[in-house]
Amino acid sequence: MRSIVLACLLALASGAWAQVCVDELRRALPDTDATPGQAAASLLARAVQLVEPALPPSRGGSGPIEGAGAAAAAVTYLHQRGLLPGGWTPEGHTPEGWAAMLDRFTGGYRVSAPAAGGADRETMLDEAARALEAVADAVRPLPVFAVDAQRRVTFFAVIWNWTPFPRLLLFRPPADLALAGDARTPSEEAAAPVLAALSGCALSFDRFVYADESAALRLFVAQGASTLRVLGSEPDAAGVPDEFGADDVVAALTFRAPQLDGVRVMSAAIEGPSPGFGSVLGVLLQVRTNVGLEGALRSLALP
Repeated sequence: MRSIVLACLLALASGAWAQVCVDELRRALPDTDATPGQAAASLLARAVQLVEPALPPSRGGSGPIEGAGAAAAAVTYLHQRGLLPGGWTPEGHTPEGWAAMLDRFTGGYRVSAPAAGGADRETMLDEAARALEAVADAVRPLPVFAVDAQRRVTFFAVIWNWTPFPRLLLFRPPADLALAGDARTPSEEAAAPVLAALSGCALSFDRFVYADESAALRLFVAQGASTLRVLGSEPDAAGVPDEFGADDVVAALTFRAPQLDGVRVMSAAIEGPSPGFGSVLGVLLQVRTNVGLEGALRSLALP
C-alpha cells in the first residue's frame, strides 16, 4: 500500500513539475486552424517573454511574416532577437526547424533543449514548456529592492546577467506592497511576500538584497552624475524616452517619472561613474540579504 501511495505522489509531483507555464503558453496558441509554423512562433515567442521581460531587440526588420497570419507579431519578435534559424518560414516549418528554434532559445543560457519532435500543437506545447523550464532553472536573477519607513517597497530592480542580453530589470512594485512583519521579523520571512508578488511562472525570485531607498539606490547610481538608458519596456509604450538624465534617474528607477505611466517592467543600463568602494562598503553594512559572496558572484557571472 505504501508503495502505491508513493508512486501516486511521485506521479503527481512529476505532473506538476511538467506544467511550468503551460497555461500561459497554451493561451498564446493561435486558433486551431493555425499552421504548425504559426503555432511554433507563437509558443516560442511567449516562452521567451515569460523568462525575459522587456527583452530588447538586437536588430530591426519584420522577418519572414509571409504566411504568418495571426502569428506575425510573434515572428517579428523572434526575428528581431535572432531566435529564428536561417531560412525558416512559417509556411516551410518542419520538426527540424522547431528543434533549431528551441536550441537557439536555450543555448543562450548554456543549457540544452529537450529532445524535440514538433509533430503537432500539443507536442510543441509540451516541448516549449520543457525548454522554458530548463532556462528558468538556469537563470540567476538577483533582486535588489528598497523600502520606506513604513516598510513599503519603493524600488525593485533585478541584476540580470545570466542571459544573452545582460541588463538591469526594473519592475513597478504593486501599490502598498510591503515587507511582512516588523523590524524584528527575520529578513527571509519579511522579504517573502515581496518576492512572491513580483515572481512569475518562469522568472521567480528567492534571493534578495534590500535596504532603505537611499542606501539601495547608492548601489546603482552616483547622485547627480548617473544617467539611465532605456533598452526596452513592457508594454512597449510610446512616449518612453531613450534616456533619463542625471536629474531624473531616481524618478525613473522608482517609476515616479510620468513618462513611465503604464509601464510595468523596464530594461535599463546605468551609465556614469561607478559607486566607489567606500560607498558600496557603507551600503553593504546596511542591507538585509540571504546572498553570500559565492551567491553574489554567481549572480554577477555572464554565460
